[in-house]
Amino acid sequence: MSQASNVLLTKSRAMFGKRLTGQNISELLNCQTVTEVAAYLKNNTHYAYALRNIDDSNVHRGQLEAALDDLMQSQLTALSKYRVDAGEYMRSFMVYSTQIREILKFLRLLSAGRGGEYVFAMPKYFVKRDGLDPIKMAQAKTYEEFLRAMSGTVFYKILRGISVGEDGTIDYTMIEHSLYSHLFSYAESVINKNFHGSAKEDLLGLLGTRSELSSFLNIYRFKKYYKACGDDLARSLVFNFNYKISRRTFDRMLNAESAEDVLEIFRSETFYGRELGEIDEEYIDQVVNRLSYKRVRHLMRFSTDPTVAVFSYILLSGIERKDIVTIIEGVRYRVSPDVIASMITIS
Repeated sequence: MSQASNVLLTKSRAMFGKRLTGQNISELLNCQTVTEVAAYLKNNTHYAYALRNIDDSNVHRGQLEAALDDLMQSQLTALSKYRVDAGEYMRSFMVYSTQIREILKFLRLLSAGRGGEYVFAMPKYFVKRDGLDPIKMAQAKTYEEFLRAMSGTVFYKILRGISVGEDGTIDYTMIEHSLYSHLFSYAESVINKNFHGSAKEDLLGLLGTRSELSSFLNIYRFKKYYKACGDDLARSLVFNFNYKISRRTFDRMLNAESAEDVLEIFRSETFYGRELGEIDEEYIDQVVNRLSYKRVRHLMRFSTDPTVAVFSYILLSGIERKDIVTIIEGVRYRVSPDVIASMITIS
């Protein structure tokens, strides 16, 4: 291994070592206000520098999210200087991931008639990047105007093919699936082209785990809320990436009569299902997310490839960020600590 690779591997693990602990999570869950969450993160965690310019007495969720996003970007930039190729692969993935997350965030606001609020919620580093202009996006009042704002980006062809209801309603689920299908396809292509051996196997494993577990959750939700069997729409929500779950098993889930049957097939016939244990189906998303988290954390600790370590670190940081946002939202709406705990991945 080159000196640069060794330094990158060491640096990634050192940054991973600064992650939130179980005690941090417990103490965050006991915060009573968003102001207390911000103060705790600033005074007791590695987020102190990222939150240095935030006024604890006048903070809101958008500010915290933007600061967390900026921190992730700065961390990736710091890691990139040790090995340019690894940094560029991860930067491309992060750019696409961030763009997709921001597009979906805007569409949620647009669906609620609050699209203009997005201009206050976007990450600072996201402005006019790779052809996507968030200012134009925030100015859209309809999906058609949003599409015009997307013109010239890699997402335009994906988004224009998704129909909108006669009343202007947006098929958010299909949009989300289509965008992440693009991300998975792009990542798979990059991995197959640029990596070999155990590094390639580990990276495809990370990607495959994420896509397969997402496909399972899509099928489970479809059966639970729409009670459809073998429906073409349900089939369209399965990502075209087989890693540990065979197409035959996915077909059995799609043709199952109920969500409970889907869960039983997943539990008895898949690599992941055997690790489920007892679960509360109300929080199945979080249980499944923990399976993915466990896989990524294992590679972070034991992989000897620097790119795998960086990719794992970025995924773990994203999970931690999402958990913090969940805690912020829970505290904001006065949800009990026990319920918030059941909704997060890290425990």
